[in-house]
Amino acid sequence: MKNCDRKVKILRILASDKFDNYYDAFSKVGGDVNTLEAIPFGSRNETIRIAEDLADGVISNAEAISRLIKLVQSVPD
Repeated sequence: MKNCDRKVKILRILASDKFDNYYDAFSKVGGDVNTLEAIPFGSRNETIRIAEDLADGVISNAEAISRLIKLVQSVPD
């Protein structure tokens, strides 16, 4: 599967399902997110940073999912 196709698949899942929890969302798309190619170097650990910020109470679940979407969108096709 090409990067472009994988990104579309991830974004469709995140848009179509109403996730209340970042961990539920990531469990559904995490495998595909982790196999994306050409993730910008500074963003490679973004999923971990999102989980840490959520656990520390710095961001809400909605913000965490939004950051996950932005990460996927930032990956080149």
